Amino acid sequence: MCTVTVVDPGPGGLDEVLADLRWRFVQRDVFVLAPGRWQFLPGEPSALIVSEGLVRVEGLEEPEDLAHGDFLFVPHAGRFALNALSDARVLRIQLAPVTAGGAMAALPPRVLLTEFTRHAPLAATMMQHLVEECPDPHGVQGDRVSTLIASMAIESWHDRGCAPKRWLLRVDEPGIAQAVAAMHAEPGKDWTVEALARIALASRSGFAARFQEATGLTPGRYLTKLRIERAQRFLAEQEISVGALARQLGYRSETAFGRAFRRHTGRTPSQWRRAARVPAVETATSAPG
Repeated sequence: MCTVTVVDPGPGGLDEVLADLRWRFVQRDVFVLAPGRWQFLPGEPSALIVSEGLVRVEGLEEPEDLAHGDFLFVPHAGRFALNALSDARVLRIQLAPVTAGGAMAALPPRVLLTEFTRHAPLAATMMQHLVEECPDPHGVQGDRVSTLIASMAIESWHDRGCAPKRWLLRVDEPGIAQAVAAMHAEPGKDWTVEALARIALASRSGFAARFQEATGLTPGRYLTKLRIERAQRFLAEQEISVGALARQLGYRSETAFGRAFRRHTGRTPSQWRRAARVPAVETATSAPG
């Protein structure tokens, strides 16, 4: 079965991925390794850049050698290790994903970029500052910088042609892609199967079958999933009221929205908003002065 990871096959597809990804800064490290020394890393998302020397990354598919200026982003949980092949110095930040869903699932097991300091100098400088110079990277500022570094790395990985072919849209149905892109552009619209089929230039019955084959969901369930994921992002980032958000996403009442939200997340919208904002608040208040 084909799967749609991100719906827009054009430039906007990458924007959809990046808009749905947010990261929380957890900790920073500077590893200074002598030849033959190993550094074992826990199975948490990490980004690292080699500032000196040569290291071999073990435990992520095939071993890879990283030299000065090379960058590695591991967005999913998975243990790996660094084996110093020479005197080496590695900067590393540990991250935690704030959002979940299709965008996270679309990310590869690793994003490896050679000469990162040359191709993405701003991101490299930001990471160096975050690890070596920032007095207190915890809290909202550290989270935003970490998210920006990760986003710039993914964008560079995509723009440099490192991403697998059709990474943004793994489906051979351009009509289906157009319909799904329309839903992403206007998730609050009262979409019907007939309206989506017209966009896909297909019959109603043929469209419904092809849509489910491509996405694994019926059009209605896909739209609901999209609306709830969009709602999660708005609740975490904006001060919009639950009622206004319900109307914006096409629900006839706040009650109907609340039922759909709880069915998919196990929480009410208000509970989700409080939980999504707790880590940043706790981190900021617990950070040493």
